[in-house]
Amino acid sequence: MPAQTPEYLQCEKPIIERLESKSWTYRRGIEVLENENEPLLISRLKRAIVRTNGVSEREAEEAINLLKASPFGVEGSRRVLDYLKNGVPVKDEETGEPKRLMLIDYENLQNNEFLVANQIGYPFKTKIPDLILYVNGIPLVIIECKRLDVSWKKAYEQIKDYEKEMPELFKYVQVGIAVGDKPVYFPIVPWLGSVPVYEWKGESFDELDNLVELLKPETLLDVLRYFTFYRESGGAFTKVLPRYMQYRAVREIVSIAVGYVKGETERNRGLIWHWQGSGKTLTMIFSAYKIKRLLGNPTVFFVVDRRELERQLSGELKAVGLSFEVVDSIEKLKEVLTHADGKRGIFITLIHKFRAEDLNDVLEGLKRESRRRKTIMNRKDVVVLIDEGHRTQYGELASTMRSILKSASFFAFTGTPIAKKGRDTYATFGYKDRPYLDRYFITQSIEDGFTVKIAYQARLEEDVHLKRELLEAFLSSKLEEIPEEYRGRVEEKLKKRLNAIKVFLKNPKRIEMIAQDIAKHYKESVEPFKAMVVAVDRESCVLYKRALDKYLPSEYTEIVMTFNRDDSDVIKGYQKELEERFPGKDMGEIRERIREDFRNKEIPKILIVTDMLLTGFDAPILQTMYLDKPLKEHRLLQAIARTNRPFIKNGENIKPFGLVIDYVGIFKELKRALEIYDEVDIEGAAYSVEEIKKELRRKIAKAMGYFDDLEPRRDRETIMNAVETLFRNNKGEEFQRLYREIRHHYKLLREDRDEFREAFKWLTEVYYAYRAKVDGVPPEVELKADEFFEEALRFIQETVDIEEIKADFPVIEIDEEFLRKVMRERDKRKAFTNLLFSARHYVNTHKGPLSEDLVEQVERIIEAWRHKKEEIEKLYDELLGIAEEIEKRSQEQRELGLNELEYALLMVLKRHVKGNTRELIEGVRKLLKETEALRFTRWTEKTEVVSEVSRRIMLFIVGEYNGKCDDIIKTRNELLEVLKRWG
Repeated sequence: MPAQTPEYLQCEKPIIERLESKSWTYRRGIEVLENENEPLLISRLKRAIVRTNGVSEREAEEAINLLKASPFGVEGSRRVLDYLKNGVPVKDEETGEPKRLMLIDYENLQNNEFLVANQIGYPFKTKIPDLILYVNGIPLVIIECKRLDVSWKKAYEQIKDYEKEMPELFKYVQVGIAVGDKPVYFPIVPWLGSVPVYEWKGESFDELDNLVELLKPETLLDVLRYFTFYRESGGAFTKVLPRYMQYRAVREIVSIAVGYVKGETERNRGLIWHWQGSGKTLTMIFSAYKIKRLLGNPTVFFVVDRRELERQLSGELKAVGLSFEVVDSIEKLKEVLTHADGKRGIFITLIHKFRAEDLNDVLEGLKRESRRRKTIMNRKDVVVLIDEGHRTQYGELASTMRSILKSASFFAFTGTPIAKKGRDTYATFGYKDRPYLDRYFITQSIEDGFTVKIAYQARLEEDVHLKRELLEAFLSSKLEEIPEEYRGRVEEKLKKRLNAIKVFLKNPKRIEMIAQDIAKHYKESVEPFKAMVVAVDRESCVLYKRALDKYLPSEYTEIVMTFNRDDSDVIKGYQKELEERFPGKDMGEIRERIREDFRNKEIPKILIVTDMLLTGFDAPILQTMYLDKPLKEHRLLQAIARTNRPFIKNGENIKPFGLVIDYVGIFKELKRALEIYDEVDIEGAAYSVEEIKKELRRKIAKAMGYFDDLEPRRDRETIMNAVETLFRNNKGEEFQRLYREIRHHYKLLREDRDEFREAFKWLTEVYYAYRAKVDGVPPEVELKADEFFEEALRFIQETVDIEEIKADFPVIEIDEEFLRKVMRERDKRKAFTNLLFSARHYVNTHKGPLSEDLVEQVERIIEAWRHKKEEIEKLYDELLGIAEEIEKRSQEQRELGLNELEYALLMVLKRHVKGNTRELIEGVRKLLKETEALRFTRWTEKTEVVSEVSRRIMLFIVGEYNGKCDDIIKTRNELLEVLKRWG
């Protein structure tokens, strides 16, 4: 029976019980592991391959050997995923023809074996994952459990450690799940230090119930087959898993598209609204991939209305390795539409290619041909996925497309809400009883952490904002932005007003004033994050570049825009400069280089745009937008959403909000600018800086609430009392997370934080004192780990005296001098906490056989102290004994002249082998010599080397200590663990 620990009772057991109710079979780890060196359950896998494919055991063994032969790292992991999805390529035993043997039966789920096992002793029982989920003997999911009062991050970090320790296991595992204060799931990517984490949300209030919905056999295999991809970006590979709302939306789309083709439904359209930044592009890709696999060889169109979106979508499809074609000309589109019964595959096209005058001959020809044969016009297995469907799906272009693709199914995706009046997107894509297939609100996205809040702030109102009558003229027009050129019918009176707005906005003195303000604000409040300036037209972009270059280094800023033959001299002059700076590159290549450098390099820091990048551009490091262009409705929402991507570092978002600085005055009339929407649909679209300050006020009040009984003085005794309060109440991790949220907010509110200054200083001192005293991490070590180290150091030094914190709260190592000071200390409480934190720091930093016996003792004392189970004098005496034992071991190590590795091995032998110290030291040196050649750099990542080291340790124990060792297997395991840690 498993140990009844809090981890087991609060996490492991409830998950097992829920999985059993979802068709999983439970077995203890000791019952299922066939070979401690082999993560696959070979006999179960062999039976499954024979059962699913109707082949001989010999063919099944061949497939298993190919699977096992996949190397570690990117290439091997990609190969394993391909085998899991598509089967292992082998030659037919009789014909010699190539075929694939499926490892999993996706068509008949009952034909698979779903097994959950706990406490899996792999490898060599030194690392023991809490739960592993096997499908046909293949480990696909690993779950690590912590108590409900412990952060999920502890479990996440443990799995990331397992990846390094057990590379052979993680060649197969696809999904990691960390459970603590909440359950999260994440892709297994062993070569990355951190990966994105997600929550799987559902209808239940119980988070474990929702998690197990993801792990239901039908859902897990669906996710594995159709939603799991490796994605290449900048030469690095990551793994894509679906978010819960992506999975939910794709399920609905595929159900309709496939059901329509099979004649199970007459419905053939749907509308999906997911707030920008929530992963809409991947939702479209998941849909296309699954539809293509289920329908065999359909035609799938991605339809976009901007070249920028066409380029971005192409990049995403290429990144996940899907085959597609870009329809880059009218002739290419004609070929796709008229080839046989319509060309099959995935295609990206601009809606503008469906001009009636260009395709009239195609339309008439298809009408004639459709009377006598199958064409793209009467085929049902044609699926059209339309990006930002509300913008272009009502005029002649959409009409021509629908006339040609008459029997297709249509699905529109939008990142902004649908207007309550005007163009009827619901009627075009929805049904009266179901206007949306799926909807994911702004507030949901912020709550889930997929996007951050967007704050807005007006600057230089009196000097540079549009006069009321000009702003009113724009708001009253039907235009969402002031166009570069006036196309179609724009009445003369409106044109004059719009021209007046442009003249006002492009006034050189005004631009100069704003540029000076941008430079000051960026340096003081935004850097090291990045920014974007949105100007009214392309000429204004150049004017802003010239002005900003006076106040910032010229390499800080770059313009991203198009160029035309009939451009003004101002624009042509800048184009020539670009060509000289980027010799041999065309304008498209230059724009791509600037975009990528902005995302991935230090320079440039500010992009200047007018139209490009206002939709679809995804750069988490972009925090502030300087808006100097009147925008409203969809265009305004799309533009400001460029700032709403979280910036994740070490699993935490360090960008609490995006910021829009308004130089036009549009946010004074925000309600007016967004009046076409229902209020419920735009809730949370943008917040005033005052609302962000209210949020910071609430967070600081919550943090101060941990110390209700303390007067927040900044003397050492008060700070130490605060540290003890956090530790004793087991609130240290919670406080640290909250403090970091406060710090990120505080940093970005540079001009609006005076009221918070004193509270923030005090909380900062408590935070760094806690990190040093309890976690053993000095302030400078944490600061150096910050991605923005120099800025972080400067910011903290402005707030508190780091040197004073280091002096008052040093990281103390246990030695003879320390013990003398402790015993001289009259204040028993103070002596006890110094001892406790030092002993805890020691066992945390010396984990392994060297301190294994001490860890449980220290943890027992901590629990007793927290729950006041025993008198502090008794606990003090126990702790003093532990500290003396630590010092004794350190002194013995010095006297014996052993390094840490040698001494750790000696301690293992002393625990298990009868013999004097000198003989055991000789044994240690002999063992090190016998394994020396195998312990090269990163030897622990090679399973065959670890196995050989283990074998040699076993031979060493049997040869040297036969009859003298109390437990050969345990001794072997402990010695191996020491060698893996320090050797």
